Amino acid sequence: MMRISGTLFCLLFCCSIGKGQSTILEGYIQEAIENNLVLESRELAVLKQESRIEQAKKLKGIQADINASYLLARGGRNIDFPVGDLFNPTYATLNQLTNSNQFPTDLENIETQLIPNNFLDAQFNISKPLINSSIKYNQLIQEELLKLNSLDIDIAEEDLVLQIKTAFYNYHKSMHAENVLNEAKSLLLDVNDFNRKLIKYDKATPDILYDIEYQIENIESQRSSIIEQQSTVKALFNLLLNRELDDDIEIDNSLLENLQSNLESVVDLNEKALNSRTEFKRIELAQSVNELNKKRIDKEKLPTLGINAGVGMQVEAFDFNQYGPLFTVGLGLNMNILDGGLRNKKIEEIQIDQQILENNKDQLKQKVEIEIIQYYYQLKSLQSQMRSEEAAVRYANKSYEATKKRYENERAIQIELIQAQNRITSSELNQLLTQYDYLITCAELDRAISKRSSTSQF
Repeated sequence: MMRISGTLFCLLFCCSIGKGQSTILEGYIQEAIENNLVLESRELAVLKQESRIEQAKKLKGIQADINASYLLARGGRNIDFPVGDLFNPTYATLNQLTNSNQFPTDLENIETQLIPNNFLDAQFNISKPLINSSIKYNQLIQEELLKLNSLDIDIAEEDLVLQIKTAFYNYHKSMHAENVLNEAKSLLLDVNDFNRKLIKYDKATPDILYDIEYQIENIESQRSSIIEQQSTVKALFNLLLNRELDDDIEIDNSLLENLQSNLESVVDLNEKALNSRTEFKRIELAQSVNELNKKRIDKEKLPTLGINAGVGMQVEAFDFNQYGPLFTVGLGLNMNILDGGLRNKKIEEIQIDQQILENNKDQLKQKVEIEIIQYYYQLKSLQSQMRSEEAAVRYANKSYEATKKRYENERAIQIELIQAQNRITSSELNQLLTQYDYLITCAELDRAISKRSSTSQF
């Protein structure tokens, strides 16, 4: 039931040049769009609105109804018909004038029940509106509301894509951080093995192991924390895809390749955001709905005209021979002459709504401009950090190798070696943090622009 929209072709990395999308992440985005429960709710809202449009169309068609009722009644009010009092004197005078007994003079007054008893009323009616502007504008409004629902899906998809990317990057960040800690532990274990050899050959005392073992346990503690974060991010990622929370996530080892890029200017990025941000389109559509609603209310002062026709029967005691069929044809005209200014107040309310939407649009512009500036300078800063941290990792590794050789030749003390190893771990973790922060910020910049193209323009 879920549609596949342009979000499937969202840019994976807004700042990657000479690098295609991650097919793994793209597959996960498609899976999320197909299965995410939030988007499914949005799709159901679209289907509901499509049904409302069809209902609006049916209002201008012919409507046919069958109405039938059968009534048994006893008691209640009676109606008196003074037949005898009215006609007996008259008939007596006529008999005298005609010298005959042709006219009865013994008629009795009649008392009959007001509610008919054993009475059948059955009718078949058809009706059709001929002039009714409200029906036309109602259909137009429902069609615009359908577009609004579709934009709600687009906005939900864009939010979902950002959440998927962020969770995917955070999961990879925790996996790589765990690898860094494992490598640090491996280096410490190598040092520990070397220290045991020194102890074996009486070149060092057993207390030389304590510092290394402390460092190993400290790394294990950090590793446990990282694994806990992995489980949380993994559950969140699978929740977004509507999968089992412990399902495995495929790793993409190419995420950190070719991260550096040339950013467009803030002005260009801001212009793109103002032209493509989906929320702006939604506000414009809401304004269009208000304008249609204002026209609908204004047209309420015009007359409405409809035609109806029917055929049926009204019989007592099922005496179909005595009472023939009933035929009706009619025109119905309705025109409001005076409403006490109600329409004007409704239009005034809509105009206030339009001002609110315009204010919301201005606020959104300010928000977008701030977001673009924020993400732009974050990316510039992260680019600079990545260059520095790349050099820091390189120098930390060289320093460790040099210190390790000096330590093995007994020209450096153990604390120097531990410090060198800590610098490797710290620099590599900082580098990972910055790299994945860069990817997440790129995704946030994409969301700020509502970017949906498959090729980077940054």
